[in-house]
Amino acid sequence: MWIKRTPEEIGQWEKGAEREASSHGWIIAGPVWALVSVFAASGFYTFLFGGTVVATQQSASDSFWFRLPIVGVVAAPLVYWIFRHERKKELAKIKRRTICPECDTAGSANAGTACKCGGSFVSSSTMKWVEK
Repeated sequence: MWIKRTPEEIGQWEKGAEREASSHGWIIAGPVWALVSVFAASGFYTFLFGGTVVATQQSASDSFWFRLPIVGVVAAPLVYWIFRHERKKELAKIKRRTICPECDTAGSANAGTACKCGGSFVSSSTMKWVEK
């Protein structure tokens, strides 16, 4: 059965949603950081020409292991931007989730609209499921 959350529970839900969004951000940004660092330290550089991606390799005099931490530090601001972008996008997606408490139908971005069952959708942050 769906019941309304208390203000404290809504606060806990928001903190949990922020944690979930941050995890999603790192799941995306972490592999990007690793791939960018490895490919750039290996000498692969990618260019975008009119919608066509071209990857080239350039020789370098230093070793891969010497260049890897340097490239990782240089790529960090880009990766942080990707993390923030993905976190913000996922948090917005989480906050758009809705539920019809009458028939358990889930939705997205339709809070306040009527459901097929005659109920109305409400934000999932305001409702919680409890066993009877």
